[in-house]
Amino acid sequence: MDTLLVVDDDDGILKLFESALKTSFRVLTAPDGAAGKSVLEREDVACVVADQMMPGLTGVELLREAVTLRPYAARILVTASDRVKDLSDAVNLAQVHRFLSKPVRITELIGVVKSAVHQASLERENQRLVGELTEKNGLLQRALSQVQDSERRLEREVEERTRQLREANVELEKLALRDGLTGLYNHRFFQDAMTQEMSRAARYGNPLSLVFIDVDHFKNYNDLCGHPAGDALLKDLGRLLTATQDAPEFRFRGRASDIVSRYGGEEFCIILPMTEGAGALVRADRVREMVSQHPFERREVQPNGVISVSVGVASYPKDALDKAGLIKAADDAMLAAKRAGRNRVVSAPS
Repeated sequence: MDTLLVVDDDDGILKLFESALKTSFRVLTAPDGAAGKSVLEREDVACVVADQMMPGLTGVELLREAVTLRPYAARILVTASDRVKDLSDAVNLAQVHRFLSKPVRITELIGVVKSAVHQASLERENQRLVGELTEKNGLLQRALSQVQDSERRLEREVEERTRQLREANVELEKLALRDGLTGLYNHRFFQDAMTQEMSRAARYGNPLSLVFIDVDHFKNYNDLCGHPAGDALLKDLGRLLTATQDAPEFRFRGRASDIVSRYGGEEFCIILPMTEGAGALVRADRVREMVSQHPFERREVQPNGVISVSVGVASYPKDALDKAGLIKAADDAMLAAKRAGRNRVVSAPS
């Protein structure tokens, strides 16, 4: 049975988590980050579940320690924080596998822990296969000068190990949070983030807006300039969409709380927490103007000599009451912007 470490300064939470998980794991608990670190130093744990807000070491800081002390342990952060910096630190510094938002539902807790442990086991297996493949390749080189039968046997074994390694890497890529081309959050992360933000908006009665962005005449640009140039355009657009107050070289900047994702192809999304429709329209039009004014390479091949985007905006609860409805409303508004002539912003009809 795998060992699980739960770290929280709330004794009631510790007991609740231990009771929920003890049938599947050997559960260890710690009342703060320092005590949790001590457990990590002496116990080979398969997973660490840490609350973010604790005295002394925060959850992110503890999980960052876990990266060094127990690199193959799954890392789960429990947080009620809406601060993007907390989440960014968790991804970039603590390499967190999963997030749990407070209040935590027990069914969600069990599912998230099992999923994270499975992902961590894939990572461990991936490293093991890399080591085995390296070792087998060495044996193959030595065997080449000996018996031909041994050579063929080892070649088949290397092929099988390579296949296993490739399959493990495919699984890891599916679980990745980032789009490989632009570095933005990917479609999977976007769906998870929308679920969390919709839940938070409904719980606290806050507004939430969604912006859909599509590059106008992108096929024309690809056909005339080539796919490498199209990829470079999408990368530049990703930089523009994620520009914040920390990037003074851009005239129009978003908030650090905006969640920018590549939805697919030449489509991008911006989730705007705590933003009503009027504010979202302002942000969307700034994006549209920023893109049309940016000096993209080879922009002269496009109609009117500019790279432009069509933008659709939808808001909760005005335009939709659930995730699927809000995504459809924003997407439909974006398509309406294209039909209306492109290079414009259209809001979902009330």
